[in-house]
Amino acid sequence: MFHHVFRTVTCLSLIVLGVSTASAADLDVYREFKLGATTADVLTLARLPVSNIRTLHERPALLQELTWRPSSSFGRDMSDFDSVRGLTFSFMNDELFKIVIEYDTNRTEGLTREDLITSLSVPYGPRSRLATQSRMPANQQLDAAVVVAQWRDDRTLVSLLESDYRGGFSLVITRLAAESKAREALASAVALDNREAPAREAARVKDEAAAAKAAADKTRTTNKATFEP
Repeated sequence: MFHHVFRTVTCLSLIVLGVSTASAADLDVYREFKLGATTADVLTLARLPVSNIRTLHERPALLQELTWRPSSSFGRDMSDFDSVRGLTFSFMNDELFKIVIEYDTNRTEGLTREDLITSLSVPYGPRSRLATQSRMPANQQLDAAVVVAQWRDDRTLVSLLESDYRGGFSLVITRLAAESKAREALASAVALDNREAPAREAARVKDEAAAAKAAADKTRTTNKATFEP
């Protein structure tokens, strides 16, 4: 019993620690990461090489993503007791506009929604009212999830999610205006890709045919020079 209570208190303390650099008036900060930072800033803080940045689209805006599974953080080994399983950073035109924090289900086992809401309300203040219980669609970071609490100001939204499938929790911190622009850019990028797909496929087939012909010509030349009847 004591072990269970200690584990619960420890997990809640770590969740508060994770956002301790934020305040109710400063929702766009998570640990040492701040919305609006550049890719170089985030890579430096996460101690990752630039090769870890994944480019999703280059037109009409540069959309990039970085996933981090921290084994150490901020100068001390966190692997044994950090409540965070991983973070995903989303960038548009070299500016961080969204952070997805996925909590380790082993570290949040037994915690209720209200446990996490109470914990997160320490740095973020009173939660905002939810008109209805909304859902976030499945994506690469999260399966379909229920939004159970939110904190917001005029430019930033912090959402606590509970996974339908895994039962785990995640936190999403978003700069609203930038995310809206990123969604528009993504839709335009997909439309461009679809429109140009036939031309790209035709070019690929043509290049492959040219390469195959060049290889056949080289083989013919070599064999013709060495052939003995």
